[in-house]
Amino acid sequence: MKNTELKGYVAILAVLLALFTIYQFMIHQLFYDHLKNDSINTWGEITARLVEQNPENEAEIMKVLTSHSTDSSKYQEEGIDILRQYGLYENLELSLFPQLNNHIFNHNQSIYWGLVCFACMFLLAGYMQHKMIFNKIRQLTSAAKKIIDGDYTVVINENKEGDLAKLAIAFRSMKDIIRKSMHDLREEKTFLVQMLQDISHQLKTPLSTISVYNEMMLNESLPRQQQVQLLQNNDSQISRMHLLIQNLLRVAKIDARAISFEKEPANLVETIDNALDRLDSMTADHHISIDWNAPKEVVVAHDKLWMQEALLNLLKNAIEHSEPGNKIKITIEDTPIYTELMILDFGEGIAAEELPHIFERFYKASGSKKHDSVGIGLALAKSIIEAHQALIKVESERYAYTKFKVTFIKF
Repeated sequence: MKNTELKGYVAILAVLLALFTIYQFMIHQLFYDHLKNDSINTWGEITARLVEQNPENEAEIMKVLTSHSTDSSKYQEEGIDILRQYGLYENLELSLFPQLNNHIFNHNQSIYWGLVCFACMFLLAGYMQHKMIFNKIRQLTSAAKKIIDGDYTVVINENKEGDLAKLAIAFRSMKDIIRKSMHDLREEKTFLVQMLQDISHQLKTPLSTISVYNEMMLNESLPRQQQVQLLQNNDSQISRMHLLIQNLLRVAKIDARAISFEKEPANLVETIDNALDRLDSMTADHHISIDWNAPKEVVVAHDKLWMQEALLNLLKNAIEHSEPGNKIKITIEDTPIYTELMILDFGEGIAAEELPHIFERFYKASGSKKHDSVGIGLALAKSIIEAHQALIKVESERYAYTKFKVTFIKF
């Protein structure tokens, strides 16, 4: 029987039943003792009178009293006949036997009041047990109403074992799940609102520019060369919007955990090389050299396509903020505990007060030379890296260097 509440109640009933049994035994024992004492007193008086009148028959009288007489049946019949003459016979009402009637009355009274007392104790035990159970049920009901009203601070304490304790634990688990779900819904709502605000804010400028250029092109007197220039500017703005929307959607999907990364052990060196190959033309245009003494193989669990996207953004940031002729240094440190990738450039650097904000969406450093940046690349890189349970941190000194470190934990 695993229900401790029921076990406790049965134990109380068993104790009360045992006490009632002991009480009954004591009452019967007292009844027998009183009956024995009265019998001894009565027969002692009779014996004394008989012996006083017939001292020579004392031995015979004692034989009769101790049931050792050989002809007792003869005298029993004669004695019954004598008693009948005085109105004492078998069917006589019990009330006419004063001493015996008094003992039986007292015995019955003791049994009756004992039954009453123990019945009250049984009822009290049942009442207290059920009161405790229903009090806990009322607590759970009250707590459920508070949770429905949005109050998640309610606490249900149940330190004992049993079904009520299991119910309280299940209730607390349900409360925590509901609270987490509501918290996630509020965060998701806030995230959606912020996302819409960000998209609206970032698209406002290129859309306004395109609108102005279109109005200018409606001017029939505008030379063909200027029209072509305006179309090229529009095309540039549209490309920028397309890239912005793509990156925003990527960040949103990662933050909303809507993307399943296919992480598997793969060569991180190969992933870096693929990212560098895609940036060949960019490094050539900026006259940037890459210092990359690649080891043969460093195996890290990662999604190659998404990690390549993160590294592209980190490398693009390093290239775009470096002066022509500078170099970018890439190193990997592989240990049994972690693998650390470092990307170091010697460009314009980042001011100390701006370092905590560079991974925020749409944040642009005040002294940045890249005026057409929308500030989404580093936020995307950070989201991808942290989705791989890796760490990213940055060190920088203004007009000296910027160092990004990506650390993959192996356990």
